Amino acid sequence: MTRREIRLPHLRRYEPRVLDARQVRRLLKGFYGHALEAWLLVSVCAGLRRCESVGIEWSDLDLKRGTVTVKRSVQWVAGHETVTDPKTDQSRRTVALPRFAVKRLAQLKHGRSGRLVGDLNANQVASHYMAWCRRMKLPCVPPRNLRHTFGTLAIAAGADISVVARQLGHSDIKTTARYYLRPDLSVLKSLQRAWERLIIGVA
Repeated sequence: MTRREIRLPHLRRYEPRVLDARQVRRLLKGFYGHALEAWLLVSVCAGLRRCESVGIEWSDLDLKRGTVTVKRSVQWVAGHETVTDPKTDQSRRTVALPRFAVKRLAQLKHGRSGRLVGDLNANQVASHYMAWCRRMKLPCVPPRNLRHTFGTLAIAAGADISVVARQLGHSDIKTTARYYLRPDLSVLKSLQRAWERLIIGVA
């Protein structure tokens, strides 16, 4: 009887489609004044999961400190909304927002309460978001990929991977590395320039 080596098919690593920095700027400008602008700002600027961003309430924002606190996960399951605790202990977190987002959110708040998305459920948020992108011909990725966009751009900007992992609420830094540690050629060239300066300086 002959033994034959059996090789399982190699599954390609999932690499979500993301926006670049210029596209993010266009997207945010295109949603200026839109009912979902606050949701989009928090989603793309804080790297929240879709289920987290839909559940964010105005009271979760501390605009003096420039932070948003993730306290709940909201999903639409079998025609019903379910509200649960965040996915893990690391998912229950307070994260920072960029200054431009804090400034704009302060303008939008005006004493508002409740969720940033109002009475819309997760599917309705996604539908309205995608429809507006199509209508205005804006750069667009699915709502869940806004999180991937944040993680990818943060790493490309030189942020420490452990810090990005904390912002994203990952329990294991390996998850962050697996999905977001994909520096493009310009980042690699910057690395080599820094390395070259070190070597030449030593010499």
